[in-house]
Amino acid sequence: MIKTNSLSRMPSRHALRLGAYAVMAVVFLVPKVLWAQGAGQFEQPPIINATQLLPESALSGPGFHVEQQVPTNGAMGQYTIVADASVFQDDAGTYRVESLDLLKIRLSEIPAIADLENVSKTGVFANALAQSAERPVAAAANMVIHPMDTVTGLPSGIGSLFGRVTMGAGEIASSASNSFGSGKAAGQAGNATMTALGYDQVRRDLAKKLHVDPYSSDPILTKKLNSVAWVMFSARLTVDAAMMAVPGSIIISGVEFTNDLVYQKPKGDLIIFVQKKLQNFGLSQGEIATFISNSAVPLSLQVSVVEDLEALGDIPGRRAAAVDLGSMMTEYQARFLATSIRMLNQWGQQKSPITQIQAPGVLVAHDQNGTVIVPAPVDYVSWTPRIAAFVTTPELLALQHRVLWIPAKMTPLARQQLEANGWSVHESAQP
Repeated sequence: MIKTNSLSRMPSRHALRLGAYAVMAVVFLVPKVLWAQGAGQFEQPPIINATQLLPESALSGPGFHVEQQVPTNGAMGQYTIVADASVFQDDAGTYRVESLDLLKIRLSEIPAIADLENVSKTGVFANALAQSAERPVAAAANMVIHPMDTVTGLPSGIGSLFGRVTMGAGEIASSASNSFGSGKAAGQAGNATMTALGYDQVRRDLAKKLHVDPYSSDPILTKKLNSVAWVMFSARLTVDAAMMAVPGSIIISGVEFTNDLVYQKPKGDLIIFVQKKLQNFGLSQGEIATFISNSAVPLSLQVSVVEDLEALGDIPGRRAAAVDLGSMMTEYQARFLATSIRMLNQWGQQKSPITQIQAPGVLVAHDQNGTVIVPAPVDYVSWTPRIAAFVTTPELLALQHRVLWIPAKMTPLARQQLEANGWSVHESAQP
């Protein structure tokens, strides 16, 4: 999430390039405003109602609400979460999220934030806090990794994937390292110490109980999870004992994080797990270091995506897709590509095996039947000059049996233009 009053914009590190990339175009509603440009008409990206994308019941709850008006940018929605002090305390404010995928994750984390806040107010926790102050290793709390600086304030969202210039691995690695701040080395060392002492296990157990990702990029959740887990670890307070002290806790909503590996394995083991997979895909040591250290790709997402890439098999383009993901500058982009890879894995299992992937940029895949699949996990795409430019890229138009796979609907104008240019549109969430 981006707190609007605390993060500034930085210059984009991506440039658009028309040619050998892919296309996405999906919308729920026909925008009312059309304007002429070049040889055709385009739809002005509209402001839509949030209830067109999520049930109204998911848009508000204790301590928060999502603003009804959702601007779109031609591909994704731009959502605003208003967090009040009843749950968020000093972190109350207005936060912006630029994809429906990440919005669902952030909304699913709010009940956990509320539960952690409630736990910290119980008598059981107060006693644990007093005991933790007496424990000799309490000073080690300073070595617990702090929440990473968010990188989602960068103005390079999903749209820049449609024809971007790939940055050199060295520049990306430098950017990723800088995003950790000056405390990175101390934090990594401290995390090893905390793992040995058992803190890491308590923290993972607490995250599992709350049904959240222990490596979430949400700084508010991470801060509260670190604080409560440290007191529990120091006072030898079990997760069950802490949560039982909060009546009606663990109210789960929306998305539930379910990759058990992130709960079962310590952080160091997960990093080794990802490294070995990337080595098997043929990445160099520098490319692996860039992938692992990129704060735009949370560790839990790294674990999931290498499993999905492995499931695709040793096909041309798999290595390039992994390198491309490791070079992403924002979590929005990383999750877009990770979801695209998962969609291709799903296609391969249910329709026809994927035989080739083209990257970087939006992925273009070929299956065993000769179908060209472009997975586009978008929110709300209107027929804009940018979308039209990619749809009509000569390299794409030269491919036969092209399928645009989207998990949503599109406007009649978008469908008309896509079909006129030889695209088949697959709108179901399933292949």
